[in-house]
Amino acid sequence: MEILRVKFSAYNRKKNQFAQCFLLIQKMNFSISNVFNISKSKDYYICSEIKIDRLIKHKCEEQGGEFWEAYCESEEKGFSFTDFPDHGNLNMNFYRFPRIGEKDFESVVNSLGGIKIQETEKRTPDFEVNNVILELKDLQEESLENKQRQENIAKLFKEKKDYAINIDPSLDFGELTYSYHRIIKNSLKNHFKSASGQIKQHKKNKDFKASGIVLFNTGLYSLPHELFKKMVSDILINDTKTIEFAFIFSQRMQSNGWDMYAVFASEWIGNYPLEIQELKSELDKLVNQKMTEMMRKNDRSNIIESQKPISFEIDNKVFFWNPGQLRFPWETKNI
Repeated sequence: MEILRVKFSAYNRKKNQFAQCFLLIQKMNFSISNVFNISKSKDYYICSEIKIDRLIKHKCEEQGGEFWEAYCESEEKGFSFTDFPDHGNLNMNFYRFPRIGEKDFESVVNSLGGIKIQETEKRTPDFEVNNVILELKDLQEESLENKQRQENIAKLFKEKKDYAINIDPSLDFGELTYSYHRIIKNSLKNHFKSASGQIKQHKKNKDFKASGIVLFNTGLYSLPHELFKKMVSDILINDTKTIEFAFIFSQRMQSNGWDMYAVFASEWIGNYPLEIQELKSELDKLVNQKMTEMMRKNDRSNIIESQKPISFEIDNKVFFWNPGQLRFPWETKNI
């Protein structure tokens, strides 16, 4: 009976822990699909390349200990699973980062004399500032979690021979890069299409100086801000005439339970009117204010979730995105 050792890194969503995992499995039972499902049954989602080697029984017996016990278990039960988790946890860190959302942007608009446009029977844009109309779209969902998108990604990478494929959008996939980015960009285009329809409808009643879209990325963590910026710029140039400019804002947070970090980034794209350029600086002020309030009050009523790895399996192949592990406080002291 041949026993294979399968090695990979994985993330436990219930415990907020990364781990090195070892699966010993009978060769007759081996498939990447089985490996993924066994790992998932232990609450671990594979987020690294997968390495496989064949074990020699007498060498394992010589090593003895827990390794030999795992080998014997795999012979008897078909497989054995061993994990070596890090010290991550869900609750040790007291503070929680506030989510910046539509209500916050509305307060910024109001501070500049703008208004929230009242809803009618037909969908309207969200805001008007100095005769400029703005529609806000909050990207709160991770597109890589979308089942249809996962199937499209699997189809695109069908010919790649790897057991597990890192689908980080910032990587270079050679001739596949353009097609992969197009899959991601389509989710952004849908927001532009919706905003364009709302703006066109509203323009029937009144002339406006300009119209733009505000995109808050508070959940599509796999899309880096610079790539987000490039995709929005491409859409403005090539795919819309109604929307003349965009204001983008990215927010992401990660915590290992002990330490945490947050990133806030915002900027204008396209031909935005100078009359509204203060929106950026005012939003930056609001973010700083909320961060100060977090340290004082730690209000947990509207917080942003920590980014975490994404992993799925289709057609006997694992696809993953991994934001990486944070160092623990005691690991950084000697750096």
